[in-house]
Amino acid sequence: MLPEAEKVRFGRGSGKGPRAKVPFSTTRTLGVRTLGFMPAEDSEKKEVRPLGDLSAADLRASTDEFTALIEEKLPLIFSPGEVWPAVAHAFLARAGDLLDSLTQMVEAEKEADAQALLRVFFELVTLFCWLAIAPREQVARWQEWSSSRELKLHNDAKQFGIEVLTEDELAEIGKPEKPLAVAAMAQEVDEYWPDHSPAFRPHPENGPRHILTFKGAYTALYRKGSTIIHTDQYAVDRYLSAPLVSLVNVRSKEHHSPSPDYPGFAIPLMGFLLLAFAHHFKWPNEQVVRAITDGLIYRSDGSRKD
Repeated sequence: MLPEAEKVRFGRGSGKGPRAKVPFSTTRTLGVRTLGFMPAEDSEKKEVRPLGDLSAADLRASTDEFTALIEEKLPLIFSPGEVWPAVAHAFLARAGDLLDSLTQMVEAEKEADAQALLRVFFELVTLFCWLAIAPREQVARWQEWSSSRELKLHNDAKQFGIEVLTEDELAEIGKPEKPLAVAAMAQEVDEYWPDHSPAFRPHPENGPRHILTFKGAYTALYRKGSTIIHTDQYAVDRYLSAPLVSLVNVRSKEHHSPSPDYPGFAIPLMGFLLLAFAHHFKWPNEQVVRAITDGLIYRSDGSRKD
């Protein structure tokens, strides 16, 4: 439980007491004050670095290490029948590109754009870890989701006299399965992977669920990113300031975030994707992945200051 002073009510204000000015102070309010998302094997002996201590240079160094790792593996050529290996390696390439784009946004001090990309990145990693639970079945379902989205586009476009799909294509698609919600995929990831890798945190059997899990990160990261994706008022507030009581200053560049942005979460997320990848393809070495993630997550001196 959080101390009373750190509790913030969400929403537009039901009940007594002043409404929190910023409902998405999630990374602090929900207890995610540090980057201890992926537990180290000897994490009891290490001090987790506060998220606010991370710099753009820290993020760039870790990103470049992951980029170098991916470039060791790709490009590769697969036969048409190697569906899962081809899909998995394409996810690997996409993840590397997204991580680099996110890091560039941080370096350019475009915090809102970085937060939006973190949401996209979280969905990609969650989807990959979900696919990796049972690739043969899950990839087939994922391919149906693409057909479902294409069918929706076709139906929406008909009102404008545009036909996206031919009659033969419609017959081939049939009635495909609709996409599974990201929250549902995150829940399945939390149920499966802790039994196969110690890097994934399980939820406790009793009491509150653990925030440093995929379902917890969905709440803390994905939902906060939605304020940017959907242009919530808090996305626009980043460009406003009120230096005087009666005046509001609209700036040409992003001025501040209503609550802290922690793009450094992308590094442990990349680590999770790589560990799930290694579960199937025996690459990369888990210790190499952990060295990169731990280098960002834990203080460099490796000691715990109690």
